[in-house]
Amino acid sequence: MARILIVEDDRNTLSGLVEILTQEGYEVDAAESGQQALKLLENDAFDILLTDLKMPSMTGMELYERSLPITPELKTIVMTAYSSVKDAVEAMKKGVYEYLTKPLDLDELFVILEKAIGEQNLQRENIQLKRQVHSVYSFENIVGKSAAMERIFSTIVKVAKTRSTVLIRGESGTGKELAARAIHYNSPRAARPLVEISCASFPETLLESELFGFEKGAFTGADRQKKGRFELAEEGTIFLDEIGDISEGVQVKLLRVLQERKISRLGGTETVDVNVRVIAATNRDLEKALDEGKFREDLYYRLNVIPIVMPSLRDRKDDISLLLDHFIRKFSIANKVPAPTISDEALRLCAEYSWPGNVRELENAVENAIVLGEGSEILVEHLPFGILKRHRGPAGLDFLKNSGPTFKDKIEVAERLLLGDAIEQAGGNKSEAAKKLDISLRTMRYKIKKYNL
Repeated sequence: MARILIVEDDRNTLSGLVEILTQEGYEVDAAESGQQALKLLENDAFDILLTDLKMPSMTGMELYERSLPITPELKTIVMTAYSSVKDAVEAMKKGVYEYLTKPLDLDELFVILEKAIGEQNLQRENIQLKRQVHSVYSFENIVGKSAAMERIFSTIVKVAKTRSTVLIRGESGTGKELAARAIHYNSPRAARPLVEISCASFPETLLESELFGFEKGAFTGADRQKKGRFELAEEGTIFLDEIGDISEGVQVKLLRVLQERKISRLGGTETVDVNVRVIAATNRDLEKALDEGKFREDLYYRLNVIPIVMPSLRDRKDDISLLLDHFIRKFSIANKVPAPTISDEALRLCAEYSWPGNVRELENAVENAIVLGEGSEILVEHLPFGILKRHRGPAGLDFLKNSGPTFKDKIEVAERLLLGDAIEQAGGNKSEAAKKLDISLRTMRYKIKKYNL
């Protein structure tokens, strides 16, 4: 229910408006002067301020200006006689939402109120969304307590305050994109756009137009001007993921942007100034690419102003249990199921596994276990085949000899390993794998579905 504060020095007009708007379902408060209205605004929350423009002790415009520090999101509508319409228009130029002429047209009043309240709700949703985004990409989503991660957190805090170019390096799945988002959303540019692009996803010609935009007629099909990612990120941040995969031609143009802070759209002759912070990321060995002549040395030094190296999960084993807890909570909430515990054997296998896919692989393993698992505990048989396969020696299948797991659990794990091996040996051919195991293709398909192989 929208709350409206009506300010009018004419008591008859004031009481009539209160009665009409209350009947329309609004929650209404009234004030006969600007001073009285300010006291109400200081002590309560309102959506709309509907005020007369000409009042003896404080004008509606003065009330509006004094209300801004109290409730800046308040929508102010002024009521005025025909003779002061010019003043009302001037008020709108200063930020007043709308004006109505007296005597009021009630239909017009209701339309303006609905429009104002709709816009205000949209603004509030946007603010809430930004808060949610900030929460998602704050440090809360980069989980770790190891010494390696503490160094990462410390670096991000320092870097976020600056406009310096950052190069984030590390293996796939280590969280390079999360670090980039944390830098942006903890920086003075947090309220401005964060524009992300995976450079490896585009061929050279298309990547150039994506980054720098193009003019109408620049190429066949360019029927309009299009702004590139750099222009869309104005006053914000652009995140260039997989920067090690860009061609030499794009490297030259990117170098110019970093040097001059200017871009030229494809097919255009004019330059456009850009105020954009650049964060790049790669899992490539750029030094090797330099030696091979595949990456420009001058661009490398322009990008590598502040280097951040994300550690692999095998180098931060202390964080595995913490990450498991984090992902179990995350996917339990997402799937609206009670959060399961994880068995000692499953936890041991996770702690000993090398995680070549790093945090992303661990996250996928937990999601898979929660979506496909049953019961209140994540068991060994719920873990991905890759983990079991790499731990079939002393560190892995010892659990088959233990007294903890049930006989049924041991059978399922052994069966899963045999099926996975057969599929791998058959090169992914399910019919061939079924023949190797001497089972029907139908049974094979059922087992694959059951174990999510």
